[in-house]
Parts: sequence; structure tokens; C-alpha cells
Amino acid sequence: MASRPKKDRRPRAIRAGFTLTELLVCVTILGVLAALLVPTFARVSEKARLTICTSNLRTLGAGLAAYLSDGHLTLPVAETFENPSGDVLDSLLGPYVGQASCFYCPSQDHADRQFSEENVEAGNLGYFYFSARQTPRDRALSTFLRWDVRWPRELHAGSDGDSWVVSDAWFSGERTAHWWYKRGVNHLTLRGEIRMVTESPRRAFK
Repeated sequence: MASRPKKDRRPRAIRAGFTLTELLVCVTILGVLAALLVPTFARVSEKARLTICTSNLRTLGAGLAAYLSDGHLTLPVAETFENPSGDVLDSLLGPYVGQASCFYCPSQDHADRQFSEENVEAGNLGYFYFSARQTPRDRALSTFLRWDVRWPRELHAGSDGDSWVVSDAWFSGERTAHWWYKRGVNHLTLRGEIRMVTESPRRAFK
């Protein structure tokens, strides 16, 4: 009697690859995850830059306070808060402010206001500095800064403590450096406080 052939009990080979539907599902899931995570990472990164900006302004405030305590009657006075403003750097960098990077907001994307050896050498500041003699003329600036602020504006120890001394740069029709905060501007007051205006720097300026 002929024997029956033995059954092959080996497991079938596992199917390799994905179907088109499975690939589309994977791509969709990855896209959704990216859409959820990218804004979170961007906000965390911006918060880190805002922390550095706040630290820069605090350092500048301490340097300006030390400058006044050395017997100077007024804060360093620039010709205008437009660049270049090397006279402010010359007055503060070294004896009162140790790091040139403190004069630059890390969120600033204007090439002439970012921290670099070239900008330091040229006297280009990253921040606006509001103790100045002349009305700024750059039409890219807010008309408010050119026409509604009284110039000369020479700040001294007896000036209003809420007066803005240094702030993030802002320009008419452009988003501000800290983009997550819409029209947000980080600024230093004469009494040494660091504040963030989250909507309109024009309305809050003093």
C-alpha cells in the first residue's frame, strides 16, 4: 500500500512589504504627528530665545545702572536709535557690559541687527536704544517712532522709571522678533524692570 505524502508543516514565509493602503495610512499618521509636534517644538525654541533676550536686557540694565552710579549725569546718548550706534557700544562694552552678544536679540532676523563680529565692529545694535538726540529717518520704522516720540530724548536717573530704555527692534508692517507673541516686544525700563508687551508696542511705549 502506497504511503501518503507527508504534509509540509513548515510555516509559510511571512509576506514582505506593505500594500499601498497601508503605506498611505502610515504617511497620514506621520503627517498628523508632525503637524502636532512642529508647533510645540517651535514654541519651546522661541521660549528659550525669549529667556536669552530677557537675560540680555537684564545685563544691559545692570550695566546702565553702574554707568549712572559712576557719576554720569545721563545715560549714554546716541545720535539716533538707527544703526550704526557705535557710541553706545563704546560707552558700555567692556567696563559695564562684558559680552557684545547682550546687545542683540537672538530672535532678530534682520541681518544688520543679528549678533556678528561684523555688526559689532560696525556699531550696529540688535536692539532699539531710546536715549538719542535726533529723530530717526528710516521710513521702514513705525511713523509713531519718527513723529510721535519727542526727540531729543536724553534719559537720566531722574527720568520716569517706566521710560523704555532698550527694546526689541520693531518695524512698520512687519512682525516683531518674538513672532509667537504677535506684536510682542521685550523691553527694559529705566528702573531696571524687564517687561513683555504682547500686542501693540506703540500703545505701551513710554
